[in-house]
Amino acid sequence: MPDDLRPSDRDWYAWTQDQAARLRAWPEHLRPNGLDVEEVAEEIESLGKSDRRAIGSFLRLVALHALKLEFHPAQEFQGHWRKEIGTFRDELHRLFEDSPSLFTQREAIFAKSWKDARRELARDLAIDAPEAARRFAAAVPPEAPPRYDLDGQILNEDWYPAPATT
Repeated sequence: MPDDLRPSDRDWYAWTQDQAARLRAWPEHLRPNGLDVEEVAEEIESLGKSDRRAIGSFLRLVALHALKLEFHPAQEFQGHWRKEIGTFRDELHRLFEDSPSLFTQREAIFAKSWKDARRELARDLAIDAPEAARRFAAAVPPEAPPRYDLDGQILNEDWYPAPATT
């Protein structure tokens, strides 16, 4: 990475968190009159956290669509789900490129995203395909660890699960 980049160009998330901490550490007697340092710090911090939430959302969507490919009996949507996974992975790549420090947090973010994706598919299958819902519940119980490896599968642009068999 070129050295002439500003810190915010190297890692957006880390920069926002650092700037918020610096604002909070600013001695009271040196602060400009009327500046609500805590509110400004919260807003800057929130800017970075929105990227963290976006990463969680895209990880959930990749996992959800992978689970649909593997367990949902609607064969007519398989191509659509594969395309969506590709789009979500592209967005993840951009977010991780902008904030490498969030890439180091990917496992923790994925742990929650996985649970959300699993729960969402269980709900969908219960409505759309009760028999598939029973197979899914047996294969992927709520307390089980993620079915897919984060780096080797979820983030791997060449990986897709085998299609569902009815």
